[in-house]
Amino acid sequence: MAAKRTIPLPTQQPQANGSGSNLALPKVPEKDEFAEWAGPRYPTETERTLALLQHPPAPWDQLYSPTICPRLPLPHNIVIHLSQEFFEASEPYPIYRNTIELMAHPEHNDISLSLFRLSDDPVLSFELCMPAWLTDFLLFNRLPAGYQEPAKLSFILAPSPTTTLAPFPNPNARLVANRNLRARKLAMYVVDKLALPLMQQPAPNYINAVDSCVRAYQGMNTRVDSRAAGSGNPFVDLFVAAGETVSDVERVALDDLVTWQDIMRRKKMEEVVEYVGKPELYLNLTCKSKRIAPRFSLATIKAHLWKSSSDILVHYEWAEFVKNRVAKAQSLPAQK
Repeated sequence: MAAKRTIPLPTQQPQANGSGSNLALPKVPEKDEFAEWAGPRYPTETERTLALLQHPPAPWDQLYSPTICPRLPLPHNIVIHLSQEFFEASEPYPIYRNTIELMAHPEHNDISLSLFRLSDDPVLSFELCMPAWLTDFLLFNRLPAGYQEPAKLSFILAPSPTTTLAPFPNPNARLVANRNLRARKLAMYVVDKLALPLMQQPAPNYINAVDSCVRAYQGMNTRVDSRAAGSGNPFVDLFVAAGETVSDVERVALDDLVTWQDIMRRKKMEEVVEYVGKPELYLNLTCKSKRIAPRFSLATIKAHLWKSSSDILVHYEWAEFVKNRVAKAQSLPAQK
């Protein structure tokens, strides 16, 4: 028997009388500037119900148009992991683990972990392990009846005291966002508010510093030993040949720079190719002088770094390797 659904009745608003009693004004909710990043609008409950009640049922492309829900090809090496939490257990209990590749190719006949294992149907094995609410959420964007949206967290983004980056137009502005918002989104927000071009190219000050170092080393007749050069990146090989120690983080940035230069060359040949910006690579976010990893959520930052009930204070600055490269370029003799 389906559970009865209780519809709350609207509460009657108190009326002002002649006695001059003060009425409490309704609290205006704070604006979540990150809410628009949640994605496009999904069909309403009524739209879904009408589509599902059609005979025959409406096709998937009619219920969810490609514009609203575009098909997303997933890399085959992605791991699908389902786990279940128990009140008595200290850690979630794994019930399913597999890769996209093994699910898409039943002939492989291999499932690394499954509570319900059907050797001839890996997809059905996965569906049997999925709880009903997860199926409802994935297929119809419907949350469980008892679900309550987590309380949003408030925070402040400010430049580091030693950085050359500018503050926001409204400094010390109080922001609110979902507790699951990742730090990479915060870096993108900084890029957007400060009008930094990091979504279209690597950091310009870093590009200029790398170019200055290259010209300086070439002017000093620095030679790259072909036997020792094995990084596959000409910048890394040149800097190492000049006696530098290139950090792992900067090696990633130099690979990103090579990729961007290649994309610019291909665009001149009218090829359709886009650069994927990596603002979290060139910007450092810190909380209480501790670096925030790009995958950290606001909840993680508050619980493990901030450790206070007050608004989280997050500082932003250029990454350390960017500052070091700029300083290195300034220390070398200028070349025309």
